[in-house]
Amino acid sequence: MRTISTWPIDDKSRRGKAHEAIRRIFRGHLASQHAEKNQIIISKSVKVGRGADGSRWSRHDAGNSRGKGKLGWDELGGEYLHFTLHKENKDTMEIISFLGSQIKCAPKHFQFAGTKDRRAVTVQRVSVYRQHAWQLAGLNKVLKHGSKIGDFKYETYGLELGALWGNEFTITLRDCHFKGEESMWTFKDQLELARKTVGDAVARLQENGFINYYGLQRFGSFSAGTDEVGKKLLQGDFEGAVSLIFDFHPSALQAGQDPNSEAKISTDDRNRAVGLDIWKRTGNANKALEKIPRKFSAESNIIRYLGLERGGKKVRERDFQGALGAIQRNLRLMYVHAYQSLVWNKAAGRRWELYGNRVVEGDLVIVGDKESKDDDIEAEVDEDGEPIIRPAAADSAATDGDFTRARPLTKAEAESGKYDIFDVVLPLPGWDIVYPQNEVGAFYKEFMGSEEGGRLDPYDMRRPWKDYSLSGGYRKLLSRPAPGMSFEVRGYAEETQQLVETDLERLEKKEKAEANGNEKDEVAGAEAKCAEGDKFIAVILHMKLGASQYATIALRELLKAGGLKTFKADFAGRG
Repeated sequence: MRTISTWPIDDKSRRGKAHEAIRRIFRGHLASQHAEKNQIIISKSVKVGRGADGSRWSRHDAGNSRGKGKLGWDELGGEYLHFTLHKENKDTMEIISFLGSQIKCAPKHFQFAGTKDRRAVTVQRVSVYRQHAWQLAGLNKVLKHGSKIGDFKYETYGLELGALWGNEFTITLRDCHFKGEESMWTFKDQLELARKTVGDAVARLQENGFINYYGLQRFGSFSAGTDEVGKKLLQGDFEGAVSLIFDFHPSALQAGQDPNSEAKISTDDRNRAVGLDIWKRTGNANKALEKIPRKFSAESNIIRYLGLERGGKKVRERDFQGALGAIQRNLRLMYVHAYQSLVWNKAAGRRWELYGNRVVEGDLVIVGDKESKDDDIEAEVDEDGEPIIRPAAADSAATDGDFTRARPLTKAEAESGKYDIFDVVLPLPGWDIVYPQNEVGAFYKEFMGSEEGGRLDPYDMRRPWKDYSLSGGYRKLLSRPAPGMSFEVRGYAEETQQLVETDLERLEKKEKAEANGNEKDEVAGAEAKCAEGDKFIAVILHMKLGASQYATIALRELLKAGGLKTFKADFAGRG
């Protein structure tokens, strides 16, 4: 096929739409490129690989690859394709890995502001480097279980971890009961009691806030918490860290070995336990890796590293530090960050026990605005949106970013009324932070020096391995939802009745209504407030929380009766 040239299209946005239309309509069989005089040259593509629909078109007769070269991507709007990801009961990385495998794109080329909860219906924006919308849109037919992608837009920038204000939550609490309902004769009266009780609790939460604890998900879901692994890493016990990463509950192994087991343990967790058991008993890396699901990348990478053989002998089966280095860096950092989070949670609980909502001498507050060493370098954040405080140039090969600094209040400042409890911060342990100059500061040394704290010294946090040489950070003691938190109280009749529509259901319903001439097609129970036959009460909460604030913690505060709760072990991942 010879090339065909269009008439000149001077408007850049119209040229971009034309490029995308050609790729979409002809499903990649034709390629287009920008030419002189703002023309578009169209030519036949040559198939070089396979994708979601069985083919992947990447080169065309003109000799250039599919949109490669900055000029071609600028025509579309930028080198980064942004899209919305809707998922149900799936990890963000699980979906990203699947998308990458379908389009032959490494997961590292996908970017997002933060991971979303697995046990939820979530919506978030994702960006990917130099990929076409038509190709990703075609993956919707192979995505399952409520996962969809759409709302594509080309941009000149990718998303970054922490690059978000926060998260919006809709939480449904089912079969709710309230003190005093037993004396009420009618279901309608019970609903009114529920509305008043929940309304008062929401008002208190918005005014008083909640202790800004790290939530359960920070500490992992296996019997050995991620904070325990982090503690071993900071102790320099790399073999112990690997042993904890390989930990599994005996019930998971038993369920994995018994095909008739009815235990409520996921297939992935069963297979993980079976694979790790094979490794521990036999040392056979290949057989172990055949069983362990791909999503358990830490376990797989360690086994692959330790199990390497040359001449029939394992050549690095005792190199545990090297094995840990085979884990993705963000995952390695997650372990030590979890330990910091545990210490912070303990310190926050102790601070509240000692002083409550009073601002006292020695409390820490942030010093003014961030002090930047280089205006051209942006602040870095971790996976939860916390500022990463970088060491001085002499101490680290890492780029120096913005610094958040804190200082202790004097007695006069604490009593002046200038500062309130929402100004107080507590440090995540590290070598480049200051500790409170009161009993809370002493608590850091007491707890970290205990058996539970790992016999560590909060004033000695440098380590030979840069990733574990923690410089520290600061976190507000209290948080509160953004203004506008709302709630609904409604009755329902069936235990499994759906009460809230997902964004995907709303979109599909809208499309169906338009196709049917705007006929209504409501989701069952979505609008029911109190109908005949209702016997259960549900509370639906709508709230927005800032980055690194946990809805589980806000909910815990909302559900209890009066007074902020101090830290308990069940919020360290081992309840």
